[in-house]
Amino acid sequence: MRSLVCAWLFPFAGRCPGPGPVGGVAHGLHEARAALVLLFACLLLVAGLARAAVAVSDVDPLAAGAPGADCPSIPLSGEQPDIASLPGLCFVQDDARALGPADLLEGRQARERRDADQLVFTHTRAAYWVYVPLRNTEAVQRSWYLQLDYPLLDEVDFWVYDLGRPTQPRPRPVLLDVQRMGDQRPFLARPVRHRLFLLPLHFAPYQTLGVVLRVHSSGAINIPLSLHTAESAIEGTQDHSLAQGMFMGAMLLLALFNITLFLRLRLPQPFFNAAYIVCVGLFLTSMSGLSYQYLWPWSPWLANVSVPLTEVLAILSLLLFTRHFLDIVPQQWPRQIALIRLLFGLGVVLLLASLWLPYALMIKVDTVYAMLSMLFMFCVGVARLRQGERAARWYVVSWLVFYAGYLFYGLAAFGYIPGFMAQERWMQIALGSQIFLLTYAEVMQLRDLLDKALRIESTARSSLQHEVQRRTEDLRATMQALEQANQQLRVLTLHDPLTGLLNRRGLDESLEQLLRQLGRAHHALVLVVFDIDHFKHVNDQFGHDMGDVVLKWVAEVLGNLVRRKSDVLARFGGEEFVVLLPATAQADAVALIQRVLAHARHSPVVLPDGRQLSITLSAGLAAWAVGDTAQTLFKRADECLYRAKDAGRDRLVAA
Repeated sequence: MRSLVCAWLFPFAGRCPGPGPVGGVAHGLHEARAALVLLFACLLLVAGLARAAVAVSDVDPLAAGAPGADCPSIPLSGEQPDIASLPGLCFVQDDARALGPADLLEGRQARERRDADQLVFTHTRAAYWVYVPLRNTEAVQRSWYLQLDYPLLDEVDFWVYDLGRPTQPRPRPVLLDVQRMGDQRPFLARPVRHRLFLLPLHFAPYQTLGVVLRVHSSGAINIPLSLHTAESAIEGTQDHSLAQGMFMGAMLLLALFNITLFLRLRLPQPFFNAAYIVCVGLFLTSMSGLSYQYLWPWSPWLANVSVPLTEVLAILSLLLFTRHFLDIVPQQWPRQIALIRLLFGLGVVLLLASLWLPYALMIKVDTVYAMLSMLFMFCVGVARLRQGERAARWYVVSWLVFYAGYLFYGLAAFGYIPGFMAQERWMQIALGSQIFLLTYAEVMQLRDLLDKALRIESTARSSLQHEVQRRTEDLRATMQALEQANQQLRVLTLHDPLTGLLNRRGLDESLEQLLRQLGRAHHALVLVVFDIDHFKHVNDQFGHDMGDVVLKWVAEVLGNLVRRKSDVLARFGGEEFVVLLPATAQADAVALIQRVLAHARHSPVVLPDGRQLSITLSAGLAAWAVGDTAQTLFKRADECLYRAKDAGRDRLVAA
C-alpha cells in the first residue's frame, strides 16, 4: 500500500522511497501514471491551440488592440458604388505639426469622430490628420477612388496601409502607398489628373485598407471626403464638366456681347463689364481648381496667387464699370469720385502685394476690401435709383442677387459652414445672374437713351420744325465734314506726306486688289521696284533737306512718265519707289522703265541753291505669273533690283 501511495505521490521519481515486495508493481504504476499525465497535457495543448486559432479567425483587424480600434471600418460593396460623405471618421488636430501617420494608427493621440462633411475648419496654422478605414466585404477584387472635394489646399498627403483580411490578420499595418498632393506641389505629380484630390484604392477580396490623411493649408481647411467607383467618378467628372462648360460658355457669350457693344458704340461701360466677366470667370476657375489643372499646372505659385489676383482685378473692373454706368462725374459726385479713386488705388496696392505676401493674409485682406467696395457700389446704386435713374434699378437688383450667393460662398470658403461644392454652384448662379442683370441694365440704359432721343426729336419736330431743319442741316454738314475728314485721314493714311505718292500701306491695298482682278481675268501685271543710287551720299553730303528735294524730283519724274490712271505709283520706303503696270506686257514695261532711267541719267536735279545734282536709278522688274502672291511677286522684283545694284547700278534687271 505504501508503494502504491508513493507511486501516485511521486510519479516522476526514479524509485519509491523505502524497500518492499511491491517495488516492481509500484515501478509499473509509476510509468503508467507518467504516460497518462503526458497524454492529458498534450490534449490540453491541442485544445488551446485550436481555440486560439478559432479566436484569431474571428478577429476583425479593427477590433480591440488593432490599429484604429475606436474607429470602425466602413464596409464597401458593389451594391453601393458611391458614398457622398464618409461617416464617423477619426481625426486629430496637430497644432505643432509634429505627428506622423503612426501616431494616428496606434492611437497615441486623442482622436475625435466626425462625419466627412463636418470636417470644416477656419484659418489655422495646425495640420489635421484623418483616419479612413475601408473594408471590402466581398470575395472579389474591387477598386474605389477616395475623393477630397475641396481644391484649395496647400498640402494633402495620403498613406495607404494594408490592415489584412479576416482570415489573414496582420500583426502590424503594412504601408502600401504614399501620395503627396496640394496646391504647393506640382499638379502633374498627382496620381489622377483632376482638379480635386483623387486617390485610387485597390482592394483584394475581404481586404481592409487604412488610409491616413494629413491636410495643411494657409487658408481655410475643408475635408469633405467621399468614395466613388471608377464609373461613378467618371460620370461625376462629366457632369461637372458639362455644368462648368455651360456656365463658362454663357459667361463667354456675355463677355463677347459686351465687347461688341464697346466696339460698336465706343462706350466704356461695356468694356469694363467684359473685363469684370473675364476676371470673375478666372476667379471661379481658380477657386474650383480648373485653372491649376488646365491653365498653369506647372506653377504652384500661380495656383495660389491667382485667387487673390483675380478677385482684386474683378473689383477694379467693377469700380470702373460703376463709375461710367451710373455716370458718377466729379462735378456732381465729388465725394464718390474721391472714394472710387481711393478704392482703386488701394486695389492696385493689394494687387501688387498679392504677388509677395502670404496667401492666408492676402485672401482675408482682399475679401474685406471686396466687401467694402461692393457695399460702396451698392450704396451708390441706391442713391442713383432714388434720384430717378431707371437703369440703376437693375443695377441694385443685380447686387441683391449677388449678395445671396456671395454670403454663403464666402462662409464655406473660409470654413464657417460645410458644403463648399454646393455653395460653389450657388455662387455660379448668383454671379451669372448678376452679370446677366448688369448687361440687361446696360441694354435698358441704351434703350432709355434712345427713347429720350426720340422724344426730344418728336417734341422738336412738332414745336420747332424750322429749328430742327436747321439743326439737321448743321448735322448733315457736320457729317459731310466728318466724312471729308475721314477721307482726308484715309488719304493721309495711304499716302506719303513728302511726295504725295501712295505709301507702303496704300501699295499693299492696290496690289492685293489688282491680284484679285488678275485671278478672275488673267490679265498681265508688271511690278517694278526703283532705288536711287548712292542716296546715302546725297544725305551725307548735302543734308536731309536736299535729300527730300531729290525724292520729290524722282516722284515727279515717275509721275510724268507713268501717266495711265490704272498705273499705281508708290514710295515704298526710304529711297525706294514701286510702280504697278496693269495690262502691260513685259516688253512694253521694259521700254518704259528704260526711258525713266535715261531721263534720270541725263536730267540733273536742280537744288534750291542753284546747284545741280546728277543721280541715277536702279530698277528690278517682275511680271505676274499664275500662282503668284503679292509677296512672291514683290520678292522677285526686289531680287532683280539687288542684282541690278550688284551689277553696277543705273540699270534695269528683269525676272
